[in-house]
Amino acid sequence: MTTASEKTALIVLGMHRSGTSALAGVLGQLGVTLPADLMDAAEMNAKGFFESNRITGLNERLLAKAGFTWWDPRRFPAAWFDGPDAEALLDEAVAALQDDYGDAPLFVIKDPRICRLMPFWLRALERFGARVRIVHTHRGPWDVAASLTRWADYETEFGLVLWARHVLDAEAESRGLPRSFTSYDALMGDWRAVVEGIAADLALDWPRAPAEAAADIDDFLSRDLQHFRAASPTGPDGQVLPPMLARIEAILQAWTEGGDPAAGQDVLDRLRAAMDATGPLFDPLALRSVHRAREVREATARMTRMQAAQVEAAARAVADREALTARIADQQALLTRAGRDGAQQQATIAELSGRVQALDGRLHVAQVQLRQLSEQRAREMQERMALAIALEDPEAMSDRLSALTARVERATAALRAEERRMRAESDRRAAEDEALRQRLAAAETALRDADAARREAEDSGRRREAELLASTSWRVTAPLRLLSRGVRGLRR
Repeated sequence: MTTASEKTALIVLGMHRSGTSALAGVLGQLGVTLPADLMDAAEMNAKGFFESNRITGLNERLLAKAGFTWWDPRRFPAAWFDGPDAEALLDEAVAALQDDYGDAPLFVIKDPRICRLMPFWLRALERFGARVRIVHTHRGPWDVAASLTRWADYETEFGLVLWARHVLDAEAESRGLPRSFTSYDALMGDWRAVVEGIAADLALDWPRAPAEAAADIDDFLSRDLQHFRAASPTGPDGQVLPPMLARIEAILQAWTEGGDPAAGQDVLDRLRAAMDATGPLFDPLALRSVHRAREVREATARMTRMQAAQVEAAARAVADREALTARIADQQALLTRAGRDGAQQQATIAELSGRVQALDGRLHVAQVQLRQLSEQRAREMQERMALAIALEDPEAMSDRLSALTARVERATAALRAEERRMRAESDRRAAEDEALRQRLAAAETALRDADAARREAEDSGRRREAELLASTSWRVTAPLRLLSRGVRGLRR
């Protein structure tokens, strides 16, 4: 590990929403090492917080172990820093410093919670082997309270109490260390003068010359102007700053403008002691403000969810209406096709019935002709046999009989072939008739299914319409009434 003279920690001390992020960002542009595990930017600090996730998380756990929060108006108990819980966390703090900064010769630590926890971090930095330099920055208490109201929904009076707690603790706990005092207004007004003053107060040489970093710093601070405005001398509705806070702000401003930091310390000590004595009185205010802020955030979240649900419900209603319209159109098209198919099936059935009747007629005629031919052939056979007997010519009769027999056999074979053909034709016609009956039955089933689907679609549309019209949400009723009119129009 390097020696203490080779490492210098710049601790930026200041209340939340006091411009500590802007100051740490400028120091980073001047080549001062920022933490490796850098906290992500957010809407309230679009350019970044320039805080270490590890150190901020450790501070949160440290406060919780002592039964405190960063917004507690009481002074953090000094005895805790000498207790076993603090000792257990010191090794973790040194490890966090090593991970974030390694052997960087000049690095910046920034977390407003350190205003309340200076004794702990001074010990941790001593173990880490770094000397400590302090940069105090402040911002007008009205502006800090307004920013806390905007971003955390804290009451204005609560924000003023927290401002006093942080600046008094930070100043008192950093005495005896090399310090430089500045303000957010001074940084935004003339950052060059501010960084020159810090370098002079703390005997520092910036790794990157201000002239070299000027363009980057100008760009950085100009983007930060979205949250900047000059310090407000009065609060909401022209309220005057309470005398205690006005005195604190005046002393800090005098030090920022080059006044002797020793002057006014006794006043700050008396004010801090007074705040220590009255701190417990502010507990109800703190709890009420924090709980109210939480309720406001939860109510806002619920309202956002409700609005999203209403938009979603309206979108679903429109989608349901479109789907219902499409389904009705499909059912109507299905009914039209079913009706057309049914008419075609009826025509086919009529045609096939006619063909069956014609075939039945032809079969009847063929059967009559076959019977007549058979009778004629039998009469001819009898006549020829009688003639042969009368002529008493057996050979002639035999010849004629064989010829007649052959003719009879041929006629019989022809008759049997005709019977087979007629029977096959009859079977084919019967099969066609059965197939036709099956097609007719299928068509009738399709017609019934189509009619049932149509009735189901109409019932579903009426039920959906009734459900949507029963909604009490004023944001939903407008698209529902539109849906109702659309459905009624479709029914007509």
